[in-house]
Amino acid sequence: MKAFVMFAVLVGTALPAWAHKPSDAHVRLAVTGGTLTGRIDVAVRDLDAALALDDDGDGEITWRELSAAAPRIQTYVAERLAFAADGMSCTLSLEAPGVAELSDGAYWAVPLTVGCPHHPAVLAITYRLLFDVDAQHRGLVHLEGQTLIVRNGDPVRAALDGETSFGSFVKEGVWHIWMGLDHCLFLLCLILPAVFQRPGARWQAATSLRAVSREVFEIVTAFTLAHSITLVISAVGLLQMPSRIVETAIALSVVAAAANNLVRVVDARWAVAFALGLLHGFGFSSVLIDLGLPSHELIGALLGFNLGVEIGQAAIVIALLPLLYMIRRTLAYQALLWGGSSVAAVIAAFWSYQRWFA
Repeated sequence: MKAFVMFAVLVGTALPAWAHKPSDAHVRLAVTGGTLTGRIDVAVRDLDAALALDDDGDGEITWRELSAAAPRIQTYVAERLAFAADGMSCTLSLEAPGVAELSDGAYWAVPLTVGCPHHPAVLAITYRLLFDVDAQHRGLVHLEGQTLIVRNGDPVRAALDGETSFGSFVKEGVWHIWMGLDHCLFLLCLILPAVFQRPGARWQAATSLRAVSREVFEIVTAFTLAHSITLVISAVGLLQMPSRIVETAIALSVVAAAANNLVRVVDARWAVAFALGLLHGFGFSSVLIDLGLPSHELIGALLGFNLGVEIGQAAIVIALLPLLYMIRRTLAYQALLWGGSSVAAVIAAFWSYQRWFA
């Protein structure tokens, strides 16, 4: 038992990037003729991961340590950020840095000026910060009323008279559900017991794929309805909760769903999906809030992102359900149900501790 717990904790600590809210950096730009002015904000904790800023190893990054590392930070940013106007290179100048407090902590804020040969019709941005230290990192480029989401080091192009595409939010929703291990574990814990039911006094393998599919549909629908409600009310500003509370609560929801597989307190897992799914909606909304979208883009962003989340979770269900049904009578399924739920509970419990106290 001790070895099992140690294994689960090691798995949890081996995936720190998956256990926390993805890191973001913001590039905000305004265009006047051939000159772009604005600012880049990079989380201090991310710069520490990339450049080891904590000289004394006390876990806190002080202004003295930031100031001492300022030349290294400026060089790091300058080497990984570039612009081109209609195929012609622009020059980047970084000014004196400062510190800004955003919703999720302290950011290294650097004013910047970009000089281009002429007013661009199409601006190409090459952003290559932090992808090597955080696979979930996003570069968020806010440019003339549109937001570009950068997921890798490939150049992105923006027409100066364009708007953020609906498809980019759909893609972001799919990406978020697939890359969010806590959301995936929650969904998996809800689906796992669907092929091992209790029609009477005893638990037994399900005999009808149609009945299993109907139950899973009810679970997924309840989860979708719940997180859609809180996604909307949080993203439009009616009710927002601190990121620390939301992320910890989401981890605890995984613990609850996994524990329910082990002790079967609630058979109606659609009710569990709805009740705990409300928490996940607040987590989803943080993705949109952090984008800093203008109000006229918010409705399209909400619809696109939510659609992407549904597509992503539908793909997970379609891939897993037939496999679970095929192996429902085997020892492998029993090991997955009981052992997998136990591991998920321990890992998520560790995440909740990490998120609350980190």
